[in-house]
Amino acid sequence: MTTPDQAAAAPLALKLAISLGLLANAGLAILLIAISGFVFGAQEGANGEASAVAGWGSTLAISVLAPALGLMMWRRGRHQLALAMVWLPPLALLVGALVVL
Repeated sequence: MTTPDQAAAAPLALKLAISLGLLANAGLAILLIAISGFVFGAQEGANGEASAVAGWGSTLAISVLAPALGLMMWRRGRHQLALAMVWLPPLALLVGALVVL
C-alpha cells in the first residue's frame, strides 16, 4: 500500500516573498489605522461620510483577511495561491497610489 505524496517543500525564495508580503500587509493595516482620523475628520470614531467609513473598513478588513486566508492556503500546499493572496492588498495600494498621482 502506498501513501499519498506530501506536498513539495516550498523554496526559500517563496518563503521570503510570503514573509515580506505579510510585513507589507501589517504595514498597510498600521497605516490605515494611523490615518483613520484624517478620513473621518476626528479621532473619536466613524463619524465621517458613509462612503469613507465603508471604504476604510473594507480596506482594513481585506488587508487583514487576505493574508490570513493566504496562510491557510499555504498550509494546504497551495503556495502560489497563497503568494497571490498575501500580495494582493499591497499591490492594490500601489496601483491605487499610481492612479491618483
